[in-house]
Amino acid sequence: MDAAAPSTSRFFERHAWKIFVALSLIVAFFGVTDLMLGGSTFQSGEAVAMQGIAGTTWEELLAANPPIANLIDLLVRTGGASLLIVGLLSLAVCLTGFRRGERWAWLTLWVWPLWTVLVILLYLSVEKVPGAGIPVPVISGSIIFVISVATLGLSYRKYFPT
Repeated sequence: MDAAAPSTSRFFERHAWKIFVALSLIVAFFGVTDLMLGGSTFQSGEAVAMQGIAGTTWEELLAANPPIANLIDLLVRTGGASLLIVGLLSLAVCLTGFRRGERWAWLTLWVWPLWTVLVILLYLSVEKVPGAGIPVPVISGSIIFVISVATLGLSYRKYFPT
């Protein structure tokens, strides 16, 4: 069993950057879809969040209060722009310093777990209607948190060899 541990560590030391490239591309993709869809994302993927927090559907909000729906649409689109930029910046860190084994890049990528924890805590702290389901960002954020912490932890020796 001891012989397998160094092999696993070396594997993650060599390939950790690829995991973060994948995460970066996924976040950038979600950013593009939020930019394109805007508030209408609450009709499908984010319907649980909309109904759980606002107590209404996106269609009902559009009909009842178009200015508020317009504001939410703007916020989703600007959030999408932020996701796109975060994904692209993270991709740049992964393809340069992190891939080359530079310590600053490893430290920088700890932003991923910090970001996901903050998002999860925000979603969990907001008041919801009784019986509301779990919003998608809580689930996806938890998965990204585990993947990013595990990847950073398993690649530690590459960035701190002594």
